[in-house]
Amino acid sequence: MQRWSLLISLILFISYNAFSQVIIPGKFIDKRYPLFNDSRIADQAIESITIRVMRKPSSRPIYDDGRRIAYHFNELGRLISFQKVFPSRAGRVDTSSQTFIYRNDIIQARSEKIGKYRKRISLDHISTHQVIETIKVKHGNMDWDELGKEEIKRNESKIEDQLLITELRGGVNEAPYQSTISVFNANNKPIKKEVWYSSRLASLEQYEYSNGLLSSYSIKNAEKGSTMNISYSTSSSIQDEGTWCENDECKNWSIVFYETGLPKAFILMNIKTQDMEIWEYRYKYR
Repeated sequence: MQRWSLLISLILFISYNAFSQVIIPGKFIDKRYPLFNDSRIADQAIESITIRVMRKPSSRPIYDDGRRIAYHFNELGRLISFQKVFPSRAGRVDTSSQTFIYRNDIIQARSEKIGKYRKRISLDHISTHQVIETIKVKHGNMDWDELGKEEIKRNESKIEDQLLITELRGGVNEAPYQSTISVFNANNKPIKKEVWYSSRLASLEQYEYSNGLLSSYSIKNAEKGSTMNISYSTSSSIQDEGTWCENDECKNWSIVFYETGLPKAFILMNIKTQDMEIWEYRYKYR
């Protein structure tokens, strides 16, 4: 009996531990939607994840407005496309998508499509500390128009037990117009990320930890005048609840799991109104 109890506990631990590494806490795409652990996506042969975004006003049924968030992955678990589908006015549907191209597991190009507008950025990796980006745009059936090239220079330095990474962005052989400063702790976990335009702070991201796990993440966007603060549970490696505040509106969030340990639904509940937003996860396997 004890042997079977230990076996079941081990299976449950493996299952939940697998989930605990699928979603990366404090990492987002499009400033709101989660990013996933490459190796876990590859191990479980997940080809795509679609999030069905629904709303449930307090004491009323669930409404599906047709909002969808779709991720597609390659065999290595790398994100190769990200798409948002949202209903718009007069029955229209707004779609925006991003795609990513890799070679030898290094990103070579990324593109963005919103309606008839397309933007493509090709990356030339001169060295580990220098990248040249070629930016092209087009509208509808028009030819691609090259906007120009930008150079990103990366520099690393140590300050006591912290790693400081500075990225300078500007035209080729021109003075940089943007600097990004990222700070990591002794365990190589991010602590802070600042984006500056000349002497003006554009955005600030901050991370805090407890028990070796991320306990809070925050971002302030000075350009948009927006803030986001997210707290995570740290009592176990399964970080499945916390608070989610955007500007002055706060919600409690929690995750419901499948038996496999993969997330089934991400639930956001408004603390004051009890209204809910439900993100239902659907998976397609190779």
